[in-house]
Amino acid sequence: MREEEELGRLRRVVDRLIEAQQEALDATARGLDSGEADPEDDVQLLEANERLEEALVDVRDILEGASDDVRGMLGDGGSAA
Repeated sequence: MREEEELGRLRRVVDRLIEAQQEALDATARGLDSGEADPEDDVQLLEANERLEEALVDVRDILEGASDDVRGMLGDGGSAA
């Protein structure tokens, strides 16, 4: 592979990782945005828990997708799941 092609491929990998990082940060912010729940209010605690769980699932999916994309870009077909 020519050096220019390799640099282009590595740039795409870095761009994908940066994109995934921003997506994960956004998902984290969505999970934390609505503030703290009242510890005395079971409904608020349940809603906060569900929101945080959804954010964690989103972050996991984002990172798994980015990992698969990067492996594909680098030519490593293996999976880390």
